[in-house]
Amino acid sequence: MSDSHKKTIVIDGDVHPSALSVLEAQDDVELVKVPLEDAAALAEAATGANGILARSARITPELIASANGLQVVSRHGVGYDRVNVETLSARKIPLTVTGTANSPSVAEHAMMFMLACAKRLRPTDQRTREGDFLKARQELGRVELLEKKVLIIGFGRIGKIVARRCQGFDMDVLACDPYIDQQTIRDAGVIPVENFRDVLSEIDYLTIHVPLSDETENLIGAEELAQLKSTAIVVNCARGGIINEDALYEVLKNEKIFGAGVDVFAIEPTPGDHPLFTLDNVLVNPHAAASAMECLERMGVQAAQNILDQFDGKLDPEMVVNQDVL
Repeated sequence: MSDSHKKTIVIDGDVHPSALSVLEAQDDVELVKVPLEDAAALAEAATGANGILARSARITPELIASANGLQVVSRHGVGYDRVNVETLSARKIPLTVTGTANSPSVAEHAMMFMLACAKRLRPTDQRTREGDFLKARQELGRVELLEKKVLIIGFGRIGKIVARRCQGFDMDVLACDPYIDQQTIRDAGVIPVENFRDVLSEIDYLTIHVPLSDETENLIGAEELAQLKSTAIVVNCARGGIINEDALYEVLKNEKIFGAGVDVFAIEPTPGDHPLFTLDNVLVNPHAAASAMECLERMGVQAAQNILDQFDGKLDPEMVVNQDVL
């Protein structure tokens, strides 16, 4: 039986031990852990929750309505497409994210995809292991990043770091973000683009760093992909559904673009028979861009701290998604 004088924090799945230490050091909180992706267990636990630390949980209107004492939902990350923000706002409950905690790791992952696709790492590795040493070296065309044009769609926390990493490779960096002042983009040494479709035919790399929303769903479809060069590389470390997967499969299968790196999918966990998995000019990962050990620790600690800060009345506004509740 829970102590009525303690606040209850429900944790969806496993978090880093450092995050647990932050919470367990508090005398006035009680932790309730539920398995990842167990909606029934989460719904039951949420009825007594004052805070929810959400990894991949769907925070639905029904769940929010059942949690009479809910004071904060803290996302373990920065995406919140699984959270009903409108219902939280109606209850004046803040939804928090982890700020820049995952930005370096996701930016590194995007760069990894660019490099691995450019150097044809997957087929090169496979053929070398199979004994086709000379063919692996001579017959697989490779490209560089040097002085190539990269378009970053989304110039927020992650996009800005990706830009700096690309500049380190002496790339020409363009960025499109209607919510960022163009002078801010220029000040970062990046060329602002008002309409990304105007430059698709010119770029060598396209990397996506925007949240999934009604505005961005299928942002990159068959029409956009058809404008890319045959040597172009596409990277998505943002959210599945932003790039139309059927259209991406078609251009990759027909070698209309050079390659792609895909960390996120419209359906997750993604079935093993996904068409993209049959191609050797695409690298796929299981939504793992923010899964570096250091990143998991930063995100876990920040997610935990956000809950405690809300309880203590000192929540950092920069961490709050629904600013209307402040």
